[in-house]
Amino acid sequence: MKISISTPTELGRLIRAVRKVEQVRQDDAAGAMGVSDVYLGRLENGAPGARLDKVFRVLKELGVQLEVEVRDAVAEKFDAAGRADKKPAGRPKARIGRRKVLLTE
Repeated sequence: MKISISTPTELGRLIRAVRKVEQVRQDDAAGAMGVSDVYLGRLENGAPGARLDKVFRVLKELGVQLEVEVRDAVAEKFDAAGRADKKPAGRPKARIGRRKVLLTE
């Protein structure tokens, strides 16, 4: 089932609902996810300003996959940007260290 999420409060309600269906206490869930129970509580209550890396960690541990519906033109641009981000094979990239230049592939 698809659920539309447009606010931190709605995302928090979803996270809490999944945790409750799984019958996991908040502190146990937080420990398994690698976040504090205070953080998970704030997230479930819709507190703004949550770090996205932690939000995605929580969603992953709860088995929630985040999908975004966009126009075809946006999806094409997104795919093209992803291909451009990949490094060409066999082409070394210079990385400047403190006193020397390291070449990595």
